[in-house]
Amino acid sequence: MIDLTTPIIPYQGTGIFKLNSTYEEVKEILKKHDVSYEEEISKFNDSDPSWTTIIISKEGSPKEYSAIELVFAKNRLFKICLCEDFEGILPNGIHTGMTIHEVKEIDKNLQQDEDWDEVYISPDGYLVEYSHRNLKIVIITIFIPAFERDDFFEYNW
Repeated sequence: MIDLTTPIIPYQGTGIFKLNSTYEEVKEILKKHDVSYEEEISKFNDSDPSWTTIIISKEGSPKEYSAIELVFAKNRLFKICLCEDFEGILPNGIHTGMTIHEVKEIDKNLQQDEDWDEVYISPDGYLVEYSHRNLKIVIITIFIPAFERDDFFEYNW
C-alpha cells in the first residue's frame, strides 16, 4: 500500500503521484508499489476525450470511501482527488475531516463554486468539497493550472 499521509502540494501532487504524469507512468508506479486499484472511464460527449479515473482505496475500505482518485484526460494526470481516507495535509493546514467553517477561517480567499453549493475553490490551486450531512470536508482536489482556465475543455494543455 502507499503512504496516505503525504503532504498535498497544489499544482504539483502528493507523495508518489505527480500532476502532469502520463497514464503509463502512473500505472508503472502502481505496479512497482504493488498497489491495487480500480478504473472507471467517463465519456461526456462524442467530441471530448474520455476521462480515466484510477481509484485507490485504503486497505479494508470500500470504494465509496476511496483514498485517492487520479483523473486523466488525453493521457495526462490533470486532477488528484484526496478523499476521506487520505490523511495528508495542505501547506496551510487544511485536511479532510475539518468542517467547512474551519476551512473558511484558514483560507479566507475560498470562493463557492457557481455550479456546486458544497464545493469551494481556492486561488491557491485546490478545491474542497464538504458533506451537507455534517459540514465536514470529504474531498480535497488538486489540479494542473490549466484546470482553472476557461479553455480547459479544449484540452490544449
